[in-house]
Amino acid sequence: MLPTRSTRQERILIVAKDDELRTSLADTLESVGGYTVNKSRSFEQALSEILLTEFDLIVTEAELPDLSGMDLLAVVGGLRPNARVIVIDDDLSAKSAVAVYRLGAVDYLYKPLNMTFVVMQIERQLESKRIQDAAAEQSSDQPPPPRPKPPEVDERAKRLDPTTRPAALVLGRNQFKRINWELSRLLGHVKANFVGLVDSEGNMIGAAGTLEDFDLSLLTQALNIDHNAQLSLASILEESKFHSTYFEGDSNGVYIIEFSHPYTVSLAVICGTDVKPGMVWLYTKRTANTIEEILKTMPAPKNTPQM
Repeated sequence: MLPTRSTRQERILIVAKDDELRTSLADTLESVGGYTVNKSRSFEQALSEILLTEFDLIVTEAELPDLSGMDLLAVVGGLRPNARVIVIDDDLSAKSAVAVYRLGAVDYLYKPLNMTFVVMQIERQLESKRIQDAAAEQSSDQPPPPRPKPPEVDERAKRLDPTTRPAALVLGRNQFKRINWELSRLLGHVKANFVGLVDSEGNMIGAAGTLEDFDLSLLTQALNIDHNAQLSLASILEESKFHSTYFEGDSNGVYIIEFSHPYTVSLAVICGTDVKPGMVWLYTKRTANTIEEILKTMPAPKNTPQM
């Protein structure tokens, strides 16, 4: 017999293709635990929920109709790092358990499930999170560090000073082939119209897809400009800068992610508004991480001396 709990503030997301599991677990947590519970059947539905809502705990099946619980676990680590994740598998697998814990899950359960035990594990993880959050809140009462000054002036000065601005990015044949292969794969994954990689000087490094009626040189400059509103917002929220931006119009959506180790580049995806932004974010982030690893294989940039 499960004990009745008082109403809780925590929010839980249940992601399961198994209708019975999804419904019974959600009903139990709502009626017995007093939690607020959201339900999703697939990775895509869960991603939409995660983008819109802050969850304290996510319970997901390892196998989902579209992608996997492992993919969802990886996304949660980037989008909601404070959310704890429990993975439920159809049967016990040591290999799967190792992979799940390496990706950051806090527990790995397998069927057949004992509902009392599952709820106890959820309660244990949420109680642990309450203690951790309380400790973090207590430490936040300390005086904040000095607020960093807005980065606009320093960034622009570095770009203008020949001794500090980054050297132009020059790709070897192998790097060029690997990067363009990744761009082509991204184009297919998100069904985009165009995918491009632009360096800090506004040069197009690689591209896939077509832009029939647009000036490519103007486009690369636009993808690389300083967005004043974005920089101002970052300053207000005490961020050094925002590394990704999404623009949505009536016909086109543009997603831009910037990374700079060791070279500053922007990965841009232009697609129709019928494409789900969450899926674009997921695949673009993966491609950016892969390209960043490719760039790390290149020699460190050398600043060009002033002539």
